[in-house]
Amino acid sequence: MTLASRPSGLALGPALLLGVAGAVVGAALGACSLAVSFDECRNDGDCLTKMGEQWTCDQGHCVAPSGDDSTTATSVTPTTESPTTATTGAPTTSAESSTGQVSATTTGDSTSGSSTGEGSSSSDTGVVACTLNSECEAALGDNFLCVETLCVDALSEECQVLVWPSQGSHDKVVLLASIIPASPPFDSITVPLQNAVQLAIEDYNRTTDLPGGKRIAWLACDDAGSAEKALAAAEHLTGALKVPAIVGPVFSEQVIEVATKVTIPASTFLITPSATSKQITNLADNDLVWRPISSDVYQSNALADRVLALAATRVAMLGKADAYGKGIISDVTKVLNPKLGAKFKSFEYPDPVSKPPDQIMADYAAILADAWGDKGLHPDHVLIAGTSEAINLVLGTMLAWGAENPPPTQPRFIVTHGAVPSMEDIVNSAPDGIKALLMPYVEGVAPDVLDPQNFAAFNIRYKIRFNDSDAITASSLGYDATMVTIFAMAAIPAGEPVTGPAIAGNMGKLVDAMGTKVSFDDVDGTDLLFIKKAHNALVSKKTVDLKGVSGELTFDLATGEVRTNVIGWGLTPKMGMPTVPVLTPMRVYVLDPPPAVTGTWMDL
Repeated sequence: MTLASRPSGLALGPALLLGVAGAVVGAALGACSLAVSFDECRNDGDCLTKMGEQWTCDQGHCVAPSGDDSTTATSVTPTTESPTTATTGAPTTSAESSTGQVSATTTGDSTSGSSTGEGSSSSDTGVVACTLNSECEAALGDNFLCVETLCVDALSEECQVLVWPSQGSHDKVVLLASIIPASPPFDSITVPLQNAVQLAIEDYNRTTDLPGGKRIAWLACDDAGSAEKALAAAEHLTGALKVPAIVGPVFSEQVIEVATKVTIPASTFLITPSATSKQITNLADNDLVWRPISSDVYQSNALADRVLALAATRVAMLGKADAYGKGIISDVTKVLNPKLGAKFKSFEYPDPVSKPPDQIMADYAAILADAWGDKGLHPDHVLIAGTSEAINLVLGTMLAWGAENPPPTQPRFIVTHGAVPSMEDIVNSAPDGIKALLMPYVEGVAPDVLDPQNFAAFNIRYKIRFNDSDAITASSLGYDATMVTIFAMAAIPAGEPVTGPAIAGNMGKLVDAMGTKVSFDDVDGTDLLFIKKAHNALVSKKTVDLKGVSGELTFDLATGEVRTNVIGWGLTPKMGMPTVPVLTPMRVYVLDPPPAVTGTWMDL
């Protein structure tokens, strides 16, 4: 029997959750947008100035024709070693642009050509007409772009991180946006995912161009885990900016809200890296909603079967009161309730961003008190369907039960994939006296989203780019979601508009088993051969078969998602350090042949 359709994964060290270290390196710079480039040019085509003059590319710098007193083209931004990001508190104004900080601004499919000089601000309306992004930059500042003949501010309250492509004209770009809650309390698991989005864009831009010589610009939005903010970001992106594609949101509740209310009506392509609610499978989405991760229906059955295999006698299940938590509770209940009856109880808890932290903790305490039941009858297994708030749920349980005399038997905690990246922090945050005791009683289940060889190649670039921090496993999803979106853009012929339906219509070209084999570990030093191979095939109207950082990207074209086995994660002590946990794959839930949603657990 084949153990897994995807390799089972790597045992990643304690640095697994530390990807936040280099994520928002410009945050301390203040309320400003910031984005700069690697080099000014790769060829003379990158050196067309805002005035329509053709300069030449000399060792990465645009050089004026002989006799011109200037030394660099006015259309080219200042350079640095790598694109830099910064979160801002308010949209940057034209006055703020005097700091020398440059922001990426573009439309989904901007036109190019020389400026006519006709775009000007109306004294009574403040509206600036345009045909090019560069006209808006000249008139209003670097945050503005040309959308349907008018200059528009690219920034909004939620969308404050912009990055220009490393080279080329601002008039030859396609905007790719993301909606990811990069602020607390989710930042430890979401900033590494956002980093991966940025790395995918940078990797593509430094390797090749889209047809027509266009590159990718990036606008990052932070929904702070709030559906309201996610909707506001999506409305800005699809309304004012007319973006063709969005990576995110990352939570199921926000994906469902954004897709049904905003992106599907706007015909915008949406690919969520990590949302797993089974409700997403059946959205009436016109093929516009995709995800490189499998539905919760598989991990729900894996979780229930794991509980039964452990011969649990009393089980309390805690789930976040959203589409994700409620969906998993529902599916697990269908399996466990007939087996355990009254010995299985489920409880919902509020989203950790819905109330102030002190009130949330009080709510958690009340839920845990209900879950425990009468003294001496506490559950021996506690299941948590949530995200990083699982840290407080576990530690709250341990501390409260430890105060009883005599204390109850140590329960086993099993978390779902949203909290698997926080498993090490559960133990690291515990009092020293219980770390070693707690470690073997914390485990998790998650869809298989990691190809060991491809992840290793990806992690090398990630560490170099983000201050020597290791990527977390979920970063593979951010990278793959972004790269497949760009590949689908690359299959759009030069001269045709880059739109959501056009991107979605090309997804089938990425999953052809008879197409060119492309594995994301195909690199030679800094040369990303896999990008060149996929790009060359797609622009030649051929198809590809992708194996990403997360594994085989075999999207079901009917549902827009993949089907994978489930990994059972545990914690093992770091060698020589018995209280330091290491997240480790321990077992795999091998799915039965399609269309089955059940499987069998096997130890690794």
